[in-house]
Amino acid sequence: ANSGANTNGSQFFITFKSCNHLDNKHSVFGSVVGGIETLKFIEDVDTDSTDRPKIELKILETVVFVNPYETDLAAHYQDIEDKKKAKVEEEKKQKKREEEDKEGHSGWYTNPAAAAVSKTATYKESGVGRYIAPTAYAGTEKE
Repeated sequence: ANSGANTNGSQFFITFKSCNHLDNKHSVFGSVVGGIETLKFIEDVDTDSTDRPKIELKILETVVFVNPYETDLAAHYQDIEDKKKAKVEEEKKQKKREEEDKEGHSGWYTNPAAAAVSKTATYKESGVGRYIAPTAYAGTEKE
């Protein structure tokens, strides 16, 4: 809650039970994880007709156990790291594709036979057929 226009100040509430009328109007920015005895003392202090304590109450120290910005920041850095890893993996895949392309595995064929023909050598020396190397059948001739 604020103290009014042009005051450059703010105030906060310590509530001792659920305050549904404050939902969606004010932010909850903490909860008690210890020191319940102190809160019970504050709750039992007599108040005046405007619901203000009759004695001065001061909070001298608070401890933040978890900084929500740090947990969000950690998640942010983890997301960056995950993206870097994914980029490295994609670069590896791209490099592999490029290497395969250089080796002659680049063609996209709807006809697998055409793909096989494009990856075979033509032999002009004697051999069986046009695409089979002569050494492939050496020693297998019928007598």
